[in-house]
Amino acid sequence: MTDSELRSIMEQSKEKGQRAVFDEYCGYVYAVCANKLRSIGTDEDIDECVSDAFAAVFRYFDSPTDHNGDIKGVIGTITKRNAIDYYRRLSRKIGTTVSIDDELSASLHSEYRVDIDTEKKAVRDILFDCIDRLGEPDSSIIIFHYFYGKTSKQIASLMTLSDVAVQKRMSRAREKLRKLLGEAGITEEG
Repeated sequence: MTDSELRSIMEQSKEKGQRAVFDEYCGYVYAVCANKLRSIGTDEDIDECVSDAFAAVFRYFDSPTDHNGDIKGVIGTITKRNAIDYYRRLSRKIGTTVSIDDELSASLHSEYRVDIDTEKKAVRDILFDCIDRLGEPDSSIIIFHYFYGKTSKQIASLMTLSDVAVQKRMSRAREKLRKLLGEAGITEEG
């Protein structure tokens, strides 16, 4: 669905507009929230973060300001900020931060390798770019299945598709993704 179609629906009916935005971007918002919270949060935390993100998105679109930007960009920005705030709240709860002035922090040794981490990040960025280029709902299906271990039946219920449709879309999306990754220089061999 294009931005102009979504804007038209939002102008006609607030509820239908919110439903259309949710249906169109649910997978994207879930992927952003899960990516930020996977190391610290539970599935329930991720679901709550998704709900909070959509509430913030709907508040933004209900505000009287002019909304001429790219809808996906606006949703992505709001979701990322919301997920970062949620991550910080969870971190404070768990107490995973260490003060730089803490005597214990001076004795901490890290096995962190900048070169390896940078290479992994570059490959991950290329991978997510290629997944994003698949378009919706294929990119969400791939993310749900391969990054969050959801079955085709679970994905079908999340995305209001049939199980068979999810399986077919996943098969086609895998082939397209393999081709896109090959063009980017990433192959199965390494």
